[in-house]
Amino acid sequence: MEGKKILVVDDTADLLKNIVQVLAMEGYETTAAVNGQDAVNKVMQSVPDLVITDLLMPVMDGYTLIETLKSNAAWQHIPIIVFSAKPEQESKDRVLALGAVRFIRKPGTIEMILEGINEVLPSA
Repeated sequence: MEGKKILVVDDTADLLKNIVQVLAMEGYETTAAVNGQDAVNKVMQSVPDLVITDLLMPVMDGYTLIETLKSNAAWQHIPIIVFSAKPEQESKDRVLALGAVRFIRKPGTIEMILEGINEVLPSA
């Protein structure tokens, strides 16, 4: 997975830092964003191979981020994994309908995230 770029989006600083650190140790090139708008700005600078996002964030939430990425022809190919504490089935159904490829419920483990990444990103 050397060189695969992953953008991690979450407004919880400690969680964001931990996920980014673990993914970097696994050999991924990681970028962090604190909300959906920050994520869009980062995608405009460098298109990632995968986005992992929370749903409930200030400025731009995860739902809007998914809609924004999937409505842009240059970005719609980017797979999106949602990592959120939203427990409702309707939240999961909504993000999958918007184009996310996987929903992992917090407080999931880093192993669950890595498993999701391995399923979504082809082996390098």
